[in-house]
Amino acid sequence: MLNLRTWKTGEGPRVTLGYTYFQDRVHLERQLQLWKDYPSYVDIFLVDDGSEDEEALEVIKESGWDLPEYGPTFQLWKCTRNLGFNSHGCRNLIARYALSDYIAFFDIDMQISTETVGRLITRKYSERNFYQHDLWVKHEQRGVPYPGHMNSFLIHKDLYWEAGGYDESFTGHHHGDREFIERIKELPDVICRHSGQVVLLNRKGRHGIVTSKVDKTEYPNEDYFYVPLSIPEVEKLKGTKKQRLDFPFIKLL
Repeated sequence: MLNLRTWKTGEGPRVTLGYTYFQDRVHLERQLQLWKDYPSYVDIFLVDDGSEDEEALEVIKESGWDLPEYGPTFQLWKCTRNLGFNSHGCRNLIARYALSDYIAFFDIDMQISTETVGRLITRKYSERNFYQHDLWVKHEQRGVPYPGHMNSFLIHKDLYWEAGGYDESFTGHHHGDREFIERIKELPDVICRHSGQVVLLNRKGRHGIVTSKVDKTEYPNEDYFYVPLSIPEVEKLKGTKKQRLDFPFIKLL
């Protein structure tokens, strides 16, 4: 049974580590092995983006995974419909219900060492700073540096919502990362910095293919994904949906 700590009054995690997940047992199992060794004062927040196979809860139960009594806290949520690509809506969910003021966002194939997590929770941050992590991309038995990846960053939740959160008008389409980051950078007095932390990326990027055969993003394999609209067509959707968390979700753990 998973151990979910109740914090004493005045205490709480210093940083939330937010992950989105979709039908990726291999990378989730790798994360589970890492997470159990993370220090306390960390809240691990995992959102399953509507998996219909290899659901996150199923993977966790089958692994027999548990957390030590004085390790990090953990919570699991799920989007109850497969919307094709709702990773950004899932990140909005993390930002709404995170237990800490500062949130570090990662994809499920991004791994951070216990030592890196220790530095994340001891460093002092500014509410008006936007911190991007550096990646070390593991590709064909060699590493390739990738400074400042747009999908891996640390931010104060007030700054996140001041920028409006991710635009869920792009739900179902593989789009919207850069648009949100640009809105953050355009806010007054915001300073963009490198966090000084290095994240290991275990998967090479996929190539998008536009096709009328799908009505939402689909991931047939590790090399490419299908999208229904071209980038110029998707960009026309910008701002058409004002509401955030406009999708069904539940808290599982």
